[in-house]
Amino acid sequence: MTNGPIAVVGPTGYTGGRVLASLARRGASVRLVGRNSERLARATEGLESAEVRAVASWETEPLGQALEGCSAVISCAGPFIRAGRPVVAGALQAGVPYTDSTGEQPFIRHVFDDLHQPAREARLPLVPAFGFDYVPGDLGAALAASGLGSLERIEIVYVIETPGSSVGTRRSAIEAMAETGYQYVDGALRPERMGARRRTVQTSFGQRTAGSIPGGDIITVPAHLDVRTVHTYMDLPGAVTAASPLMAIITRLVRIPGIFSLILSAAERGPAVPSEAESQARVACHVEAKALDGQRRAVLIEGKDGYGFTAEALAELATRMAQGSIEAIGACAPSQVVEPREFLEAMDFSISEVEPT
Repeated sequence: MTNGPIAVVGPTGYTGGRVLASLARRGASVRLVGRNSERLARATEGLESAEVRAVASWETEPLGQALEGCSAVISCAGPFIRAGRPVVAGALQAGVPYTDSTGEQPFIRHVFDDLHQPAREARLPLVPAFGFDYVPGDLGAALAASGLGSLERIEIVYVIETPGSSVGTRRSAIEAMAETGYQYVDGALRPERMGARRRTVQTSFGQRTAGSIPGGDIITVPAHLDVRTVHTYMDLPGAVTAASPLMAIITRLVRIPGIFSLILSAAERGPAVPSEAESQARVACHVEAKALDGQRRAVLIEGKDGYGFTAEALAELATRMAQGSIEAIGACAPSQVVEPREFLEAMDFSISEVEPT
């Protein structure tokens, strides 16, 4: 470990800016890494201890050099399918613990499938997708499964009260839709169309029906639990949800090159960041575990401000990495680097046991 700054790669977007604010509240020294030196310099305004490293090209070698001497790195540079690989490779090159804000299943698979062994050899933790998607689901799975033994399945449902997203999130979502999505069924990853399944759950802000999504939990949960099947779902209010017929049409169209560009352009024309009301919307994660012997347990995790959770979670994990308090190495699930109940409560999220559905 070093006493160096915590690096934030891609700090000029909405999520990156909120991560910087969370680190500043912790008194952390930070290094901002990106391509545009002027934008990076503007992002340091109001920060007491910050330095800038602009890279000439988005490749492993210059990114690795920019990360040298850091004590941890947080990547917010998306879409991760295109921009993420050289950053995590650069972290490995520089020997720096790594975490990120991705929600894109193909990139999470890359970290676990391709980088687990190199990270173990380097004795470094790589913790992708450490945000609202998919930390509550992974930690909730550990809580729901506690004491049940071997599991038949885990069902994870994310619910957001009010729509509202950054342009970066929408861009990443469209990129991910163009890729094959998977669920974890009978011990293997199996391709499945978005919205192929439905699940209805009760939250403090009403009953909601979610559609299946290619989540990160289907990769992280089997890394620490003995489970045959993991399904992930999400509900967003509005017409374009995973459970809507329109989503099934969009996921087909987005794989046609010319139409992909049109859909991506439409997504980019929306609001650059969520409104204040949208950013404070309540969020929930319902997790149900069923054991092989038929026992079932469900937990409901609730809070507000999904982006705020992501920023605080990333800042907290990176701070712990910088302090040398994360002992796990290799590609790690959230439950392998933090204690589930303690961490969720530290993020001001409530946890309650509820009736299985």
